Amino acid sequence: MTGFGESYLGAFAIFLKATNSQIAALAALPQLLGVWFQFISVWVLHRLRQRKIIILTGVFGQALSWLVILAIPVFFQDDAIWWLVGAVTLYVVLGHLAVPPWNSLMGDLVDPNQRGRYFGRRSRAMSVAAFLALCLGGILLHRAEQGGSVVLGFSVIFLAAMGARLISAYYLTQMAEPPYIAKPDDRFSLWEFLRDGRRTNFGRFVGYIAFTHFAVQVSAPFITPYLLRDLHFTYLQFMVATAATVVAQFLTLPGWGRFCDRFGNKQALRLTGFLLPIIPLLWLCTTNFYLIVAIQMFAGLSWAGFSLAMGNFLFDTVRPAKRAQCVAVYNSANAVGIFFGASLGGLLIPWIPGELSLGGVHLSMVSNLQLLFLLSALLRFLVSLRFLPLIREVRTVSPFLAEDVTAKLFLVGRRTVVTVFGRIGKVVVVWMLVVVGQRRE
Repeated sequence: MTGFGESYLGAFAIFLKATNSQIAALAALPQLLGVWFQFISVWVLHRLRQRKIIILTGVFGQALSWLVILAIPVFFQDDAIWWLVGAVTLYVVLGHLAVPPWNSLMGDLVDPNQRGRYFGRRSRAMSVAAFLALCLGGILLHRAEQGGSVVLGFSVIFLAAMGARLISAYYLTQMAEPPYIAKPDDRFSLWEFLRDGRRTNFGRFVGYIAFTHFAVQVSAPFITPYLLRDLHFTYLQFMVATAATVVAQFLTLPGWGRFCDRFGNKQALRLTGFLLPIIPLLWLCTTNFYLIVAIQMFAGLSWAGFSLAMGNFLFDTVRPAKRAQCVAVYNSANAVGIFFGASLGGLLIPWIPGELSLGGVHLSMVSNLQLLFLLSALLRFLVSLRFLPLIREVRTVSPFLAEDVTAKLFLVGRRTVVTVFGRIGKVVVVWMLVVVGQRRE
């Protein structure tokens, strides 16, 4: 569903002639509105005490919402972008409905001492599926574009996304469900969190992740229009650039899982938290397709470790009985950060110049979006600098030694090279890059 569907929602918006401000709204509004349904989910969970019913309701509804998205270019051509924002909001709302009970269930099912390895393997499997769907979707859109039937191409890949979600729903029905036990004193109000959260490890962690998402979303929603509209990438090139991130995640997630289990999630957050600011700075250095693919690989490596540590730390830092409600609070804070970050980016775009003159030096940029990348990099660095020292590890872990990690990184890098050139094959990689490297004028 992610590879066929979510990865191409931005491209679909560009196809529907979305402006940069509308792209910002598409990134911000669904998350902000959708996340509040997690509190409804928690409220229902405390009364039903059955997690799978709520999970499956959200998952089946999310699958069917792709039909609404598909109907937009056929039935809602007037104000199509705002219809898309509404349809994606429905999609996100139903997805969020399943999140608290799913996290609660997985927290009960997975051994705390094996979470890093387990979720690393799980994320790796997801990366494989997303990569294959992303590549196939890009090829289908490329062929549809050549045949002058882009709407048909989007219809095929979005139907595939719906089908994939329905298949995942079937597997969710087969999962075990331990009894859900919660006491009245395990519940807390949102006001209590806002009042006392800054004095708790969980509260400081939530603040860090929320402000990180704010800093990232200042520029992240505009990567798609930057590639497709400003750099004139084809759908095939867009697919390869996006897939590069997924490939890097696939190759590095097992190593990050072992790292988190041994050295702790806090240490992984510390390392990757200072890698994230580098990513938007690299976007300023080149418009070359091949170098952008390399940047995306670096981004995939960084986000793989950050996302895995972020999810695992949430499981570690809260008690099982409070997990569902804490997940709702955590995701709500993230949604607020995403909303204000994307909104800030959208508001700044009309005012950001495309050229700069400093003294006698005149700098002409490919796009004024590049200044958003610079702002995002600065904000990411400041957030990590401010919050990371305040967060403490909650598990007993091995001490972090730089020389030990250097040796491990060398081994991971060597295995990565063997995997890429042994399994995928040099010929296939070179052939793909040569084919997609022919940019449209």
